[in-house]
Order: sequence, then C-alpha cells, then structure tokens
Amino acid sequence: MNLQKVLIYGMGLMGGSLSLAIRDKYPKTKIHAVVRSKKSKESILEKKLADQVLTLEENQKINFEHYDLVVFSTPVASVLNLIPSLPKTGSTIFMDLGSTKQSIVDAVDQHFEDLEHNYISTHPMCGSEQTGPLAALNGLYQDKLCILTKPKHARQTTFDAVKVFWETIGSWTIQMDAKVHDETLAYVSHLPHVISTLLVNVAGKNKTTMEQVSSIPKPITGGGFRDMSRIAGSNAEMWTSIFEENKSFLKNSIDEFISELTNFRELLIDDMTLDESKIHSIWELALKQKETIQKSK
Repeated sequence: MNLQKVLIYGMGLMGGSLSLAIRDKYPKTKIHAVVRSKKSKESILEKKLADQVLTLEENQKINFEHYDLVVFSTPVASVLNLIPSLPKTGSTIFMDLGSTKQSIVDAVDQHFEDLEHNYISTHPMCGSEQTGPLAALNGLYQDKLCILTKPKHARQTTFDAVKVFWETIGSWTIQMDAKVHDETLAYVSHLPHVISTLLVNVAGKNKTTMEQVSSIPKPITGGGFRDMSRIAGSNAEMWTSIFEENKSFLKNSIDEFISELTNFRELLIDDMTLDESKIHSIWELALKQKETIQKSK
C-alpha cells in the first residue's frame, strides 16, 4: 500500500496508537488528524501523533481524495454519518475501526450501490480502559487480532492491501462476515463489558461492602474483582453506540446469561443441600470452554 498521506478521523486511544504504529512502519508517511475539541488537538500535537491536526470547527468539509488512506476511528454512529459523504470514485482507501459491522456494511452497500469501491471495515481486537490521545500506546496492535469485513462490492485488491497494512503494523488478521462478527462479539466482547460494569454497581450498592471499603486506605478486593472490574465504565459514549448497533445479539446474550445465573441461583435455595456435583460440572465446563475460546492450550 502506497501511504504518502493518511487521515485519521478521530484520534483517541485507538487512532493515536494507530498513528504511532504507522510512524514506526511507514516513517515517511504524513499523518493528518481530525478531532472534535481543541483540547484533543493540543494533546495530539504535544505527543507528536500527527503532522497536522484540525478540529471539526476548523475543517467542516474534508477533501478525502487528498489521502491514500482514511481511517475512521470514531464511534459507529459517527461512522454511519460519514459514509454518505464519501466520494464514489478515486483511489483513496477507506476503513473504520468499528466494534460492530452489520450497520456499517449496510450503509456502505447502500452508498456505493453496485459500484466497485475501496471501503473495508476492520475491527482491531485491542484497547484499554484509558481514553483520549494521551492514552495512545506504542505496540497496541502488535500480535493482536484484526477482523476484516469486506462489503459486497469492495475491490479484492483493496481488501488485500488492507490485510497487508494490518499485518505490517504487527496484527494478525481473519476475514469475517458482518452478521457473524456482530453475533460473536456480542458474547466475547460486548456482554463482558456489561457484566463488568453492573458487577461494580452491584457491589457499590451494598451498604455493608461500601462501609468496609470506605473505612480503610487500601482495597480489600481480591484478584477476581480486580480482574473483572478492569473494564467497568469505560468510554460510555463508545459503548452506547455499540449497544445501539448490536441490540439484538446483545439482548440474546444477556438473556442467556440471566438463564445461567438463574439456574445457578436455584442451587443456593436455603432448604436444599448444595449439589456439589452440579457446581463441579459447571466449573469444569467453564474451564474447558475458556481454554477453547482463549486458545490457552
């Protein structure tokens, strides 16, 4: 991929980290950024994440054709608003970093209709509970999965170029259908964020727990709470957009989780002897499934 000029539209943690990766692997590339606030602009310039930074107020109409690659690193709702403004001709490659795919691919298909085009939807499977350009990390994408989704009339050569791009900056890639992506990610990404956040809120509403944790200078939580609460409450704007776009699959995953919790709760009824064999079976199944899902063996 010829990368003389790249535009990163939205430069928080993900966009800023991508800029650092591009600077490392494509050192001659000029990087421009578009952000919403003057504060973000100042942070980006301070950290030297981009050669030129404009706020939306300063540049309301972008000439996308001036760039070899345009990356949309914003919430999905924002990406959906930008797609109708994209040129239908030219050599510029477009991609997003969106956490859901079906609505984006549908919007791309509707915009370009039967025309061949250069839009590929991508989802790098990495991140942090930190936000903003100052949270940008060197090596964030190294050895991480990036899922690639090809809209109906996207050029195969463009798909191949985007694949090479992600692999050049250190990620490994797979191709995934939009619907399959959204269903899978509801279970392995979106539901965990819901559970993590609600877990913290449940603990925070318990009077005894809060009296104890408020009375001492150091945490009394064990590793389980620490690990499960790490992602709680992260970037509400981004997650609200994800939940809106993936409501159906997320709701299904929540329903199934509630069913599992209800079944487990039934084991704790006061006048019944605890069924140790059932608990052992649940734990053993989880261990086996964890090894499969996380490729830990």
